[in-house]
Amino acid sequence: MINLVNLLSIIVQILIIWLNKLINLLKYPIAILLLIGIPFLVPKLFDILQIMWRHKEYYYPMFWGMGAYIVIWQVLFKNIGNGWFATLEHELTHIIFAIVTFHKITDIRVSFTGNGHMNYSGVGGGNWLITISPYFFPTFSAIILGLMYLSKYQFNEFLLGLLGFSIVYHIHSTYRETHYGQSDLKQVGIGYAWLFLPSANLLALVMILALIPNDRIYLRIVMNKFYDYYLSCITILDKLF
Repeated sequence: MINLVNLLSIIVQILIIWLNKLINLLKYPIAILLLIGIPFLVPKLFDILQIMWRHKEYYYPMFWGMGAYIVIWQVLFKNIGNGWFATLEHELTHIIFAIVTFHKITDIRVSFTGNGHMNYSGVGGGNWLITISPYFFPTFSAIILGLMYLSKYQFNEFLLGLLGFSIVYHIHSTYRETHYGQSDLKQVGIGYAWLFLPSANLLALVMILALIPNDRIYLRIVMNKFYDYYLSCITILDKLF
């Protein structure tokens, strides 16, 4: 029995190592695929925004939430220690991607002044997604979407407003955090960050908007069109070569 447990433990550890090796191996292919997807993502984002505007009665709470971020966060609290929340969300995003790729969190610290860090360990040895995740993944928005699905129709307008707030927050915080002095970006490579992050943020925004429940935008349809777009790209390349 002990030998079986040890054997299973070894197998799991090997799988974790290879999972992280695969993620690291796919670093540039993923960035290139997303870069190729920009001509689809930009028009699709505008299509979604047009649908939202045509049915603005449903999305009014979200629009109010977007405006609320500008007024409440930037006007009232711009200079009153607002760095701690951004740092908390930043480190939380690192943590989520570390746990998802089977790493153990060994330390996390966030100060009111906006300083913070997290450490992790594990046989996986880490991967670039853990490092770059806060610069494209909207953790705040993802949590709110989860609450929207769990609550179904209850609190829908309030959560929709909060989602709008979180989307503008993500865009603004990502803009502030993405700069040449950022140690995370230096770790993955500044050139790589510029290659990967624009399209990754576009995809994240499209997916967040397409995941809003009980509306007229469906993620399944968006992703099917995204798949068809890549098939058309392959067809064009096949004709060229």
